[in-house]
Amino acid sequence: MITDSVYFKDNLDRVSELIESYNDEILLLRKTRIHDFTKEVITKKYNNLFLILPYEVETSSSSISISIHAIKVFDLYYKFNENITKLDYDTIIKAKNEFEDKKIYSDDKYIINDFLEEYFHNLTYDFSSIMDKVKQLFFFKGIESETIILQNILNHYKAIVADDKKQLVVFWGISLTKEISDIVTEMLIDVIEQRLLLLNPTITTNNIVSKTTYIDNSIKQIEWLGTQQELCELITELISKKWISPIREGERRKISNSITTFFDLTNTKRNESSKIEDSFYQLFKGEIIEGVRNYPFLDSKRYSRKFNTIENNNH
Repeated sequence: MITDSVYFKDNLDRVSELIESYNDEILLLRKTRIHDFTKEVITKKYNNLFLILPYEVETSSSSISISIHAIKVFDLYYKFNENITKLDYDTIIKAKNEFEDKKIYSDDKYIINDFLEEYFHNLTYDFSSIMDKVKQLFFFKGIESETIILQNILNHYKAIVADDKKQLVVFWGISLTKEISDIVTEMLIDVIEQRLLLLNPTITTNNIVSKTTYIDNSIKQIEWLGTQQELCELITELISKKWISPIREGERRKISNSITTFFDLTNTKRNESSKIEDSFYQLFKGEIIEGVRNYPFLDSKRYSRKFNTIENNNH
């Protein structure tokens, strides 16, 4: 039984290592651009990425391709989640200009780590919403049995992994290598098998092994009494003043997760449905502008810096 997204850590680390070692050119995947920047449209596109069991198949690939569209959906969705109902004019113009740029950079490959973390978080804690969406797919219309639907998807996934010439399209807007896609597909197979065990315990006769999530609870969290922005400022100041080593590309999500594990940020939640790990990461990753990482909230007139007087480490 999968009770926590930490269940996926080992496999996500495997994928992260493959992405880190991928040194070929990241290709531009052309997809439909965003023209309507309303909260409703962005949320719908986000749901199509992160609240679905993927089913499309493509020819096996040895390359990685990414759509600017997919990257911006992710960024804009979290901008709306910051209690914003409408994007400001400058943000929309900036997004449109990035679409026109039509450039994918080598470091863009690390967005895959973010997408997978986001996806398997949703798969763990919002499986019912995913199943509601799956039941709306045209080939499952009229079938209410979750067991029947999952068994069909399970067979579909197993056939894809066994076929050297095919791979699962994990995300609309990102094309992975066959090796990475198969690891993710096997993770999905594991999820479905564990779900089927919950729905029908007698299914163990089909050689599905029941598993449990192990969480190391030996860590005692420190309660953070400030805001998430203030914690983010503290960490970035300690890095810039050389009290903490620079963060390597591809490891920012892991470091962010470590911070939210070490610090108890419960009091910073805006509402009960807020995901602390995700909201803090959105602050911590900042924005890359002309190759330099920036933190827009630090320059906001509404934010007062607390830690900018920390001295440099001269040791």
